[in-house]
This record gives sequence, structure tokens and C-alpha cells, in this order.
Amino acid sequence: MNDKDRKSQVIWLRCVCLSVVAILIVGGVTRLTGSGLSMVDWRPIAGILPPITESQWNEVFEMYKGSPEYKKVNAGMSMEAFKEIFFWEYLHRIMGRIVGLLCLLPYLWFLFRKKLTGSFRLKGLILVLLVGAQGLMGWYMVQSGLVSNPEVSHYRLAAHLSLAFTVFGLGWWMLQDLQPASKDSVGTGRLKLFALSVLGLLCLQIVYGAFTSGMKAGYGFNTFPMMEEKWVPEALFGMSPFWKNLVADRFSVQFIHRWMGTILALATLGMGWYSFKSFALNESQKSRLRWVLGLVVTQFLLGVATILLIIDFPILLPVVHQLVALFLFASLLAFIHSLGKRTGNLSKAHGVAAANA
Repeated sequence: MNDKDRKSQVIWLRCVCLSVVAILIVGGVTRLTGSGLSMVDWRPIAGILPPITESQWNEVFEMYKGSPEYKKVNAGMSMEAFKEIFFWEYLHRIMGRIVGLLCLLPYLWFLFRKKLTGSFRLKGLILVLLVGAQGLMGWYMVQSGLVSNPEVSHYRLAAHLSLAFTVFGLGWWMLQDLQPASKDSVGTGRLKLFALSVLGLLCLQIVYGAFTSGMKAGYGFNTFPMMEEKWVPEALFGMSPFWKNLVADRFSVQFIHRWMGTILALATLGMGWYSFKSFALNESQKSRLRWVLGLVVTQFLLGVATILLIIDFPILLPVVHQLVALFLFASLLAFIHSLGKRTGNLSKAHGVAAANA
């Protein structure tokens, strides 16, 4: 690949990643302002233009009045209040279309011009398909709140968020593939396995963050580290069979989320200590690892702050908390990518011996 094509693809993938960052912010605000069920139909093409005339606004408002959310939660809502929640959901859907176009159109252009390698052709296709699946999952999630209970399924919310992270992760990984490789990169199976384990734990923690948000579990037990005055309140883990507590009991889910976050932070710091102590990392790898360590500490503190202050900052803290989770995810992926596939230079001692030889 020549430099011009490489730079063009770097710009493409940066735009994809930035668009996912933007839509995650808007999606978080949409969720936290209770705007997600304001549009009760799905029109992928015709829905691009918003209501403009008074008759158009009356039409969409009447449709909303027929929804369970209006009848059970927002009965008597004014047109102005409806326009406010409609704005966030409309913006979220428009941005979803933008992300889709940013993935699809450049991919087709590079494919038509034969500028993609074999692996990038496949990865680009998967990226496009994932964005399509994300749009379908978004509507499938909204549908779960248009029935008798005006709350979206926290399982579908978790799937929707996970797909967003997956789209970002694939685009970000492809972007790392386009960066020049360091000649003195250290690759080791042990360290990479450690980092991949931390990544797996982070992904599970992100899913539990979606569960916590979807069930509004963050609005109870707003103390840390104990939940009120107990480490394990009696109200937790009371469902039968027991496994339901892990995914369906809101405060058991909050308990798991807060302590999984603690374990994640400690495991990541442990990985950092192990990496600096046992491996001769190059400067790029050290820099990426420092980002991981700094972000995991920031994310842990934000998680604690969200528990303590969510009543006072019900939108700002959760949105920032989700955003930093994405940054942590990106930094960890970049560190794992920098480890490469090689298994040489396994330790500082090995490196020194090689230098002396």
C-alpha cells in the first residue's frame, strides 16, 4: 500500500471512530433524558427529515400519545416538552445513519479502486455489516419499550451498546494496522494473554454497566464501598433460581458492577506492574500502557463518583463514565496491538543477554 492510500484509509477509519464516539455521547444523553421512546416508528429512509410544519408535529405527537410511555409516564406532556425529547432521539438516529454511511461509502470506494488488501476487504465488510446490525438492534431495543411496560429491555440495551463498542473496536484495530510498526516491539504470549484477560473483564464490565443503566440500578445504594451500612445487603441475591440474580435483580447487578470495576482496576494496575517489571517494552508500548493505567484509575474514580453523586448529576456523570470506558477500551486495544505476534524478547534479562551476545 502506498502512502497516499494509507493516509486516505487512516482518515476514513478516524472518521468512523470519531463518529462512534459522538453517537455514544448522544446515545447516552438520549437514554438518560428519557428520550429513546419518543419516536415510535422506524423509517430508515423517509425518517431522515424531521417534522417541520405544525401538522407534521401534531401527527408524530399523536403517535407518541398512543404509546405506553405517554400513557403511563408522560400523560399530559406539552408539545414543547415532547419536542425536547424528540430532538435527542431524532439526532441519535440521524447520527446512526451518518456512521453507516461513513463505513459503507468509503469502503465501496476503496473496494472499487482496488485499494484494499485481502484482510482489509474482509475487515471492512465486517465493519459495514456490524453497523447494519447495530441499526437493527437499535430498533429491536426500542420495540421492547413500546409494549405494556415502557422500559427498554436491559438485555437489548447491553447488546446495542456492545455492538457500538465492537464497531469502534474493529475500526480502531484496523487503524492500528495502518500505523508503522516499531522495529523494537516486544511480543510475548504471557503478557498478551494477561492483557487479553483484562480486555475480556472490561467487556464484561461494560455489559454490566448497560445492565445497571437499563434497570436504573444506579439510583439505589448511593454509598461506597459499602451499600448503605452493609457490605452485602440482605435484599441482594434473593431471586430463585440463583442465576437470575446475576442478570435480572437490579441491586445485585449494581453490586456485581461496582466490585467487578474494583477487580478490573486492580487487575489492570497489576498488569502494568508486571509489564514494567518483567518486560523490556519499547517507548511506544510504555506510552500506550501508561494511557491504560491512567484511564483505568480515572474510570474507577468516575464510577465511585457516579454512585455517590448520580442524584445530583444524573446525566453528566453517567455520560462521562461511559465515554471514558470507551477510551479505556481503545487504549487497551492499542496496547494489545502493539504487542504483536512475535514471542521474542520475552524479558528484560533475555533482552540484555541478546544485547551482550
